Amino acid sequence: MALMLCMETSTERCSVAISQDGRIEGYQEASGDFDHSSKLTLLIKACLQESKREFGDLEAIAVSIGPGSYTSLRVGLSTAKGFCFGLQLPLIALDSLWIIAHGAVQENIDNADALFIPMIDARRMEVYLGVYDQVGIVIEAPNALTLTENSFDSFFVQNRSLVFAGNGAKKIEPLIQSTLARFSSVVSSAKAMPPLAEAAFQQKLFSDLAYTEPVYLKQPNITIAKSRL
Repeated sequence: MALMLCMETSTERCSVAISQDGRIEGYQEASGDFDHSSKLTLLIKACLQESKREFGDLEAIAVSIGPGSYTSLRVGLSTAKGFCFGLQLPLIALDSLWIIAHGAVQENIDNADALFIPMIDARRMEVYLGVYDQVGIVIEAPNALTLTENSFDSFFVQNRSLVFAGNGAKKIEPLIQSTLARFSSVVSSAKAMPPLAEAAFQQKLFSDLAYTEPVYLKQPNITIAKSRL
């Protein structure tokens, strides 16, 4: 059982939670503008104040590791590493897609046969996605996919409900006609992280501070400024 700071920064939303034994004591978020570098530490400070905790009380730091926005993930992980180094705390890196899927599972707890497909927007009709069952077993590993109306036919023929979640799910909704499709309102959020972080802490599934890197799935699209000469 541990007191932890959880940070989710994989998308345009930025959120943090303080959790004790897997239960939320404080939660703060900012959304919509990818301005994580200026907001993340302010959210953490506010969250500690809300939960009446101090940095010295923390026993671990949990962070979403990707996939997701290149810059957003870098901000989250570098902040988490900085706190871990400074406070001598273990780092817990969590799959960003399973964080979303876990949130959707809580909404559909009675649908034991459903598969959960979290999606993170990757521009145009492309998304990062994975397929999980209710307890987190990976049915399809995280990957980048360009969506079409036939993208999930192989799952629908199994006659299992598919629960789509995340900020990329709205892209597939108009393409799917199957009555087996469900669409969750759950998006990336630190609210879903505490039980996952607590389970990882109990199993001592800690990440290496020096070598842990974000999971991108594809190379970032970095443009070079044109010379004005």
